[in-house]
Amino acid sequence: MADQFDIVDIVYDAVEPVSTGFILYKDCSGDGETKNHITIRMLTLNETDVVNKGSVNINVFVKKQKNGMPDRQLMKGVTRKVKSALRNITPPFGMYWKSRIVWSEPLGEAKEGFDCTNIRFEVITEID
Repeated sequence: MADQFDIVDIVYDAVEPVSTGFILYKDCSGDGETKNHITIRMLTLNETDVVNKGSVNINVFVKKQKNGMPDRQLMKGVTRKVKSALRNITPPFGMYWKSRIVWSEPLGEAKEGFDCTNIRFEVITEID
């Protein structure tokens, strides 16, 4: 059964190949980040003896253009790639893994100078 650290690692490994040109972070980005980046962070993990169910936040941060407008084409492209990678996760051999994208929503300027899209990803792992 995977815990919150395993789940973040598995999601990170799935997103990494499609994050070309973006810096990828687990948990949160560093202070003063000025480049396009993606953060992967575990939210609540509900643990029982047989089932773990948790939510993962994937935030895609795209730097605004010099004129202050969002770079919609870049956001659209990278968000679609990330969602595709999430739909095609291959868990470690022998691990039960069921996942789904719960939502994808624009957060606007969640961080100054960046446009942000939030993807909520739900994961269930359990003992066979």
